[in-house]
Amino acid sequence: MADFTRIAMIPARAGSKGVKNKNIRKIGGISLLGRAIECARESGLFARIFVSTDSPDYAAEAARFGVETPWLRPAGLASDTALVADAIGHTLETFASRGEVFDTLALLEPTSPLRTTAVVRETVLAAEEDEWDAAFTVSRVPVCFHPLKQFELDGQGAASFVMPQASPNVNRQSLSPTYVRNGLAYAVRTQAFLETHSIHGHRARAIIVEDAAVSIDTPQDFALAERLLTTRGDG
Repeated sequence: MADFTRIAMIPARAGSKGVKNKNIRKIGGISLLGRAIECARESGLFARIFVSTDSPDYAAEAARFGVETPWLRPAGLASDTALVADAIGHTLETFASRGEVFDTLALLEPTSPLRTTAVVRETVLAAEEDEWDAAFTVSRVPVCFHPLKQFELDGQGAASFVMPQASPNVNRQSLSPTYVRNGLAYAVRTQAFLETHSIHGHRARAIIVEDAAVSIDTPQDFALAERLLTTRGDG
């Protein structure tokens, strides 16, 4: 295996509207931010763990887990409409200006506390395989929500299939599996990111995760994540 220099970027802007300060809210006695840091460290992959935040309070929480925050994210990259790709680009550019260059970047969102070290390692190493330059985790979509079963409604409530090839006579046995990103882990070779400005690079491999995944946006998501972590012994 080639010798890659890697950075784990943990995006943790303040100002969440769904759950106030959710990135430093605790589950099982550990904040979401702390869990992401610990998972990155335990993977043993990263030369640098960086918390990208606009909040001094979040930077202080990162310091509690041994991670220095050498700068705060600019306000223009911390709004509700800011793109994480722009924050990634700023992170890579700023580190490069300080003489630190990385071959691979992993993005580990604090709001996905069910990630495991094994999933992080699998995702990062997949992005570094010869035929790929990125990887991300996915979960299978229940067949009842398959795109060929979905409708959109017009202003009068008339329904039409979202997919033009859909048919009212489709049966579940004929439907191929579909997947959605679950937010557990992303990885991209930095050169591919710089060329595409996308966490998916040029050619991304999907890492299928069979275990439950929760991306926290609401208090109900918190409750569900806490139950699942307790069930698996991490709560």
